[in-house]
Amino acid sequence: MDHAKMLNQLQAAAAESLNNPRVTLGEITIVSALLTEFAVTLLLFEEVEKFREFNDNDTSPCEKIEFDKALADVLKGVCCIEDAVVKKIRAGIAIDAADDSVNPPYVGDCCSR
Repeated sequence: MDHAKMLNQLQAAAAESLNNPRVTLGEITIVSALLTEFAVTLLLFEEVEKFREFNDNDTSPCEKIEFDKALADVLKGVCCIEDAVVKKIRAGIAIDAADDSVNPPYVGDCCSR
């Protein structure tokens, strides 16, 4: 799977849709969230490759602990991004629905360090 090609196609489709005068701010917000989600997917694929390479090497217990901690930090960050993406999609839906009772997205507790 060529991730760069897929990202280029997704960005091109998003840019083309922006030329449509009927595109709403909510739709743009949702597309932005989807582009973020795609970038997170690429990040996870890279982490999987690092994990495979690390496991193929002969490592000490200390190195394994450090690697596990680093991987846990990456996954915590991904969790925060996923939370933000969901909130962004909900905000896009709310914008299009013109629902004033929905609060704008905010940074969740998992992202505060």
